[in-house]
Amino acid sequence: MHLLRRLLLEFWLPALVAVIWTAFNLYTAESPWGLKAVVNIFGPSFFLASWATGQFFRVRKQAAIDKNLTSIESRVETLVAKLEKHTQDFMGYTTGADSVASFMPMITGSDIVELGLLNNSSYPVFDVQAELLDLDEPIDPKQGKFWTRHQFFLPSLYPSRIVMGAYRFNLSGRNRLHLNIFIQTRSQGTVQQFRIARLNREIRIAIKTTSGEKVIEQTIPADYPGYDSSNPDAVFQ
Repeated sequence: MHLLRRLLLEFWLPALVAVIWTAFNLYTAESPWGLKAVVNIFGPSFFLASWATGQFFRVRKQAAIDKNLTSIESRVETLVAKLEKHTQDFMGYTTGADSVASFMPMITGSDIVELGLLNNSSYPVFDVQAELLDLDEPIDPKQGKFWTRHQFFLPSLYPSRIVMGAYRFNLSGRNRLHLNIFIQTRSQGTVQQFRIARLNREIRIAIKTTSGEKVIEQTIPADYPGYDSSNPDAVFQ
């Protein structure tokens, strides 16, 4: 039944055209036609009209197929993009991905400098282990005396969160404080260098944060003592 309806749908118009054309020829003929003449007119007319309408249906069907394929392709691209985002989020919330935890200095008094641990990334950081060295601490390698390793641990730190007062320093009687901090998380390691100096009783802080060979942050006040814009790295040496 479905096949019959399909045949009627596609061939009623060619049959109608062939009948009209045959009738027109019979009406305008100068002499009566026999069955053979009718068949000879109707048959080619029907097949020609069928071919023409078939081309129309073929083009329309192809256009519909192309439209559907474009829609499917768009949906697949959207689905792939969502899967990639979900995968990225899964890895990010599982391992921390490329999230970075770094210390941020805060001056809480005329002589007090605190370092708060900040996560300004899109994903959490896990298993934070930090070791801080005060480079101004006297050492004697020959006697086996090296810098004290001030350690800090934190299981996790979520995005846009800060741990206040992870380290605290009193600068009373000191004109400078040079710190190196080595930070290791589940996903990567970073190094922070803080160079803190007094300038006219005010505290100036220069910061450099690196991950491998990549410099993530470098901030040096223009009036930092000894700062040379042509050689900014000299501040951290």
